[in-house]
Amino acid sequence: MEVHPAALRRPPVRDLVALAGRCLREPASRCLDGEIYCALHNIEDINDLSDPKLVEARENGEVLVEHQRGAGCEWIQAPPFTGELRYAETLVPEELATIARDPRIVCATALNARALTGAPSLRVSNVLEFLPGIVASP
Repeated sequence: MEVHPAALRRPPVRDLVALAGRCLREPASRCLDGEIYCALHNIEDINDLSDPKLVEARENGEVLVEHQRGAGCEWIQAPPFTGELRYAETLVPEELATIARDPRIVCATALNARALTGAPSLRVSNVLEFLPGIVASP
């Protein structure tokens, strides 16, 4: 499987810092979760929001991505980073710990840490690993 070149680049520092600030200012939302997912994977949500169903998809944390150029698009359900602590903790770079228990604070801390340390993009997730009650095989 060929990896999309964007997946190998680091997320722009400016985007991570801006999202970190939003995590502290805005209430938890699936839309923000989708934006975090895209920034961390350095991919673009190509959902054009051209009809109510597409707007609803964005509001539910779904992003439309092209992981491989020319290989078609797929919908990804972003994890609930801003709403659930266990998902927010997956954003924290290795060798860093946080004592915060509020998912939004953990998200902000992790995004700022990634921006400051130049931590690499996250691997492209297997969507099954984020669905409740399902254990994805490696």
